[in-house]
Amino acid sequence: MEITVSKRFLRVPVKFDGTSHKFTFSENGTPVYKFDAVYTEENADAVYYADLRDYLGKTMTVTVEPECAFTLVFEDAMTPLTAEETVLRPQLHFTAERGWINDPNGLTYYNGKYLMFYQHNPVAVTWENMHWGYAVSDDLIHWHEKNIALFPDENGTMFSGSSVIDTRNVTGLKENDNDVILLFYTCAGSTSETSKGKPFTQNLAYSTDGGQTFIKYEKPLIEQICGGNRDPKVIYYEPDDVYIMSLYLEKHNFALFKSRNLLDWEEIQRITMAEDAECPDFYPLAVDNDKSKIKWLFTAASDRYYIGSFNGKKFTAESKLRRLNYGNNSYAAQSWSHVPDGRRIRTAFATVVIPGMPFGSVMNVPQEMSLKTIKGELRLCAMPVKEIEKLYRKTDRFADVSVDSKNPFSFRTEGKCCDIELNIEDCSSFLISLYGMEIEYSKEKGILRCQDKEAPVNGIDGIIDLRIVIDTVYAEIFAEGGSVFMGMSYIQNSSLNNLKIESEKAVIKKLSVSDMGKFWDCP
Repeated sequence: MEITVSKRFLRVPVKFDGTSHKFTFSENGTPVYKFDAVYTEENADAVYYADLRDYLGKTMTVTVEPECAFTLVFEDAMTPLTAEETVLRPQLHFTAERGWINDPNGLTYYNGKYLMFYQHNPVAVTWENMHWGYAVSDDLIHWHEKNIALFPDENGTMFSGSSVIDTRNVTGLKENDNDVILLFYTCAGSTSETSKGKPFTQNLAYSTDGGQTFIKYEKPLIEQICGGNRDPKVIYYEPDDVYIMSLYLEKHNFALFKSRNLLDWEEIQRITMAEDAECPDFYPLAVDNDKSKIKWLFTAASDRYYIGSFNGKKFTAESKLRRLNYGNNSYAAQSWSHVPDGRRIRTAFATVVIPGMPFGSVMNVPQEMSLKTIKGELRLCAMPVKEIEKLYRKTDRFADVSVDSKNPFSFRTEGKCCDIELNIEDCSSFLISLYGMEIEYSKEKGILRCQDKEAPVNGIDGIIDLRIVIDTVYAEIFAEGGSVFMGMSYIQNSSLNNLKIESEKAVIKKLSVSDMGKFWDCP
């Protein structure tokens, strides 16, 4: 079928449980854009849009395999979602308005804005058709979606990576007063029809217009080392005035590279992390907030980590392999670059299939990272960033509440999303329930349980401290100063909005419950 792209967006209605079709758009006989979609002509479950902005006014050939009835409908803009289509949309945890998201990519602060890129399938609620989606925020909490930043090309789909602002123009790519935004990404060859036989390479895209558009650099920065090598994370190492890239290779193996110009890279070390793979991160933290004592963290996608030292040439692990997340869902955490107040903040994602909704998966609440000495051991800790309070609508506080088998604590919440802070003592066990989710503690076993997951929790000085951020399809639980984290996916029953704390005997020393608004209700 020959078409002329008359408007920017091609309407793509889909049936969630239908047959997947391959759409290929060719220009002068050369395939230039391809996506898979469960297309339907009738009784669509959702409507998506293919962004054809680069081909406006052009004549193209479209093929669909397997063939199906296909009606072209172009629109200037996407139709907003209805209330029914957003009933389970999280209020705090970022989702794209439409489509699938996974790994956070290119997290950076630039010119007064937080820029967040992410793995994105714009035409389905499943993993496929990897683009880089793009959103911006003034405060890490309220997000505005922007145009897709990176599209798949003839060399592959757009896998994960990171971002650096080239403030000193070491790349030589600067063209005007704007500092150049650099996106380091993996071009995943052989993951699409148009890239069959191509390798996985580490590539660069850059923006000279403040993030409005991105240009792909003319050649890969690092050619394929081994099959599937991916997820470049780049940071600046000030003592040697060099940039360091951490890269996943294969199995449980990673590598470090260095560069002075962000274009030419030299491998300096390989690292093995026996229980983890993918999405490395590498950064320094002060020990117990003492900036004269710095340690380095090497982490991977499933939240295993080493604490150690780094001299610009070699990372030396000084701890055993430790674990931060014990939940059923939190993956691919990446830390932000250029955060103005120097905090080390990270964002992960959670795979969540949301029944009947036109979007899938969520980003975690951005977390401030720290290194704390807890019970004599140095531990990596995470806590929600302070900006979360921007969504607070009302906070109820309680103190010194005694609970026993005949007198549970009970409080009815008002919305679908809340932030709970709890200190509880003098108890051998307790059960917390809200929205159909249950959290159970056993002192005898030394565990905190949520659904089918358990985390080692014994309390500090006789007090169990919990922070629970609970939303429509996802909850985050922090314990023991943030050294224990559980990211938990579930589907909320909003009618069960009675917060209940049950115990044979306990004292709630401190409890606050903050009702929260929506991240997309931007001022």
